[in-house]
Amino acid sequence: MKEMCPISFSQVNEKVVRINATLSIFSVILFFFTSFKFIILILGIDFFIRGFFNPKYSPYSAIAKTTLYIFKAEPLMVNAGPKIFAARVGFIFCCVIALSYFLNFEKLSLLIGSIFIFFAALEAIFKFCLACKIYPFIHRA
Repeated sequence: MKEMCPISFSQVNEKVVRINATLSIFSVILFFFTSFKFIILILGIDFFIRGFFNPKYSPYSAIAKTTLYIFKAEPLMVNAGPKIFAARVGFIFCCVIALSYFLNFEKLSLLIGSIFIFFAALEAIFKFCLACKIYPFIHRA
């Protein structure tokens, strides 16, 4: 029997989550290296939608689902609870990155953004969600 997360008993496609992580990495890189700084706000809104509302309204998830449909990839369903928590953490990261940048703390936004990219790369490349691993400890506290 699979262990269930206390946040949610629903499931989500792991492949969609990994593509979302990849899109998030590209968004933060775009934020760093172009003048399109508002991409971090778009990413934050997307995380907010995934973490606090319904992922079916997320533009990034729509792109991921379309990509998987085009390649006819079979879904790999996993518990949605940890991914919801990770989306909420991603939203907080985006808020801190945006605030630090728009308050002229560019080096801090670069540092926080780099940490975010590292965490997102763990998910995208290795299917390792650090926020999902720390959630049980936070929940117990």
